[in-house]
Amino acid sequence: MIGTPFWRLTLFGKPQLVSPDGRVMRCEGKTLALLAYLALEGPTSRARLTGLLWPGTEETPARNNLVHLLRRTHKAYGEELVQGQEMLTLSQAVHCNNSWITGKPDTAVQVSQVSMNTLLDGVDYDDLPDLADWLLAERERFEASRLQAFQRQIQHLEETGEIVEATLLAERLVETDPLSEDGWRRLMRLRYQAGDRPAALKAYRRCKDILRRDLGVEPSAASRDLARAIDLGTVDVAPTRRRLPLAVLRPPRLIARDDAWALMEEAWAAGRQIFITGDPGSGKTRLAQDFLRGKGTWLYLPGRPGDQDVPFASAARNARARLAAAPHVTLPGWVRRELSRLLPELHGDQDLPPLTAESDRHTFFLAHLEMTRLTAPGFAATLNDDVQYYDPATTELGAFMFSHALSQEGQGNFPRFISVYRRGELRPAQQATVERMVNAGLAVRIELTPLDREAIGTLLSDLQLPPPRSGEHMPKEILVERLYHATGGNPQFVLETMRHIVETSEAGLLSKPSGLARGFEELLRGRLTRLSENALHTARAAAVLQVDFTPEQIAEVLGTTLLDTAGAWDELDAAQIVAGDSFSHDLIAEAVLSGTPEPVRKVLHRAAARTLAGHGAPPTRIARHWQEGGDVRQAAPWLLAAARLAGTQGRPTEAADFYAQAAHAFETTGQGEQAQVAWEEHAQLAHPEQPPR
Repeated sequence: MIGTPFWRLTLFGKPQLVSPDGRVMRCEGKTLALLAYLALEGPTSRARLTGLLWPGTEETPARNNLVHLLRRTHKAYGEELVQGQEMLTLSQAVHCNNSWITGKPDTAVQVSQVSMNTLLDGVDYDDLPDLADWLLAERERFEASRLQAFQRQIQHLEETGEIVEATLLAERLVETDPLSEDGWRRLMRLRYQAGDRPAALKAYRRCKDILRRDLGVEPSAASRDLARAIDLGTVDVAPTRRRLPLAVLRPPRLIARDDAWALMEEAWAAGRQIFITGDPGSGKTRLAQDFLRGKGTWLYLPGRPGDQDVPFASAARNARARLAAAPHVTLPGWVRRELSRLLPELHGDQDLPPLTAESDRHTFFLAHLEMTRLTAPGFAATLNDDVQYYDPATTELGAFMFSHALSQEGQGNFPRFISVYRRGELRPAQQATVERMVNAGLAVRIELTPLDREAIGTLLSDLQLPPPRSGEHMPKEILVERLYHATGGNPQFVLETMRHIVETSEAGLLSKPSGLARGFEELLRGRLTRLSENALHTARAAAVLQVDFTPEQIAEVLGTTLLDTAGAWDELDAAQIVAGDSFSHDLIAEAVLSGTPEPVRKVLHRAAARTLAGHGAPPTRIARHWQEGGDVRQAAPWLLAAARLAGTQGRPTEAADFYAQAAHAFETTGQGEQAQVAWEEHAQLAHPEQPPR
């Protein structure tokens, strides 16, 4: 055997440790357990290892046992395979055959790289209960990940039209997991898609026989219905997906926005603030971002769906973003103290009184103004995107900051603002601020209009579409006309329609005017139907959470593992449903949510409420999820908590509304005493005061 410069640890199948010179070394018992645990779990404390390997032993003797084990291991192998002091880790000289399954799942992993063997085959730790439980859980996790690797590659092959290869892999999948009806149905569809209906029906019979023999059950209705459709030749086979040119995902240039750009340049030169408005999908954010790229460094502060009902939700997120972008800034004590009302991480030892007096709120607003000034140097502008989602408290704070920033004494070191919002979706107070600034000549409002036929034609020329398949050719002028009537010239709608055509080559869409009139949401939902079940569930959970969600929260909502969530997120990213850590467009998130069946949506809302409660989310957000989930009893105490919090934040109007909602919720669910408490606290609220100006 040829030697290698490292030790090789095999964990799948019969465990084995091979030295750099090719010798198979004895490795079993607690030595194997130690190496395997560190290889799979990474750095681990001595306390954790002693608890696993010597359960029931007092701490000092157990730690001594571990020291002796490490010494014996070093002596047996002539090298320290385990390193570290309090935290132990596997030496970098040890290479393990588990790389396909560690870390974030990679959709590019080939099944040929995946071990078909059992983890630590033939090994058991029945005398070490915690270690035995860990090994059982790891085996189950690896098995699930192995099946996911199969499914991802099969889906990829099917989407790219490699049906024969996908079918062969599907055969291996059902051999690996013969009790999975999902696997059998996938094989049945692939056999049918390959034109072999008898083989597809034979796969159904094999599935039926195995389920009867091993579980004593019949195939599910879904399997029976598919077999019947195959027998009748009525299976609706999804078209294969074609790879999208980059230009379809993001056109190389803006189309028909020269006039808007000129107005922005004029406003910039005059020192005016800029408001950009238009319909959803009209390219507002793209225009603002492209414009600012030529002006220097800028800060992106978006509003998020779900912020509207949480006082200062947008302000807190924006403050964190500013401070993170300027880590060198040291805040004055009074500014830090006031900001800690929204940012607990800035909280000191001193508890602050509620914001009840006008002077208190004025100081609080001035602290945000000072923080913005201190963090502004180095940034040419701030892009406030989707401000229609900003909550009323943040809107008042923004109006205060606008008025001071544009006053004679407030000009210095204050960034330019470009604010983007959907046409017709601002609240009256927000709209009044915009009108006041525009009428005073302090700002300019730019309204984006739909693309005309000429602009759509130019956009199609820029997209660099692949040549059409047989029977799909259509003169460009006809396609432009149909796109114009079907989309109203909305750029996002045009792109989504062309995306659908490129991905599916659906002849009906090209040849029938009615095909293009299906609607933007329906096209998006069609894209969702091509996702795996796991990815669709993940998208729905993210859409329900709406704002600032994490992979951990999505996994908790769904009751799945982080591994499952990460794999599903990769699939959503590949399908351009998401980009980075959020949806690629608000319209997509809205389509996912509206397309989620109501019973499913309610279950997800209730799960979201439980999850967010454990993560310290604002009570308003938790209450809303309980309400959307149809559980008024659970919502009531969170509404009361939201009312009390709004009261301390100097938001009497919101507090009064939350108190009333809480009282009604308590009354509806027969909790009279709690309802009385809510009404009494509601009555104690002071009259709302005017915000500082």
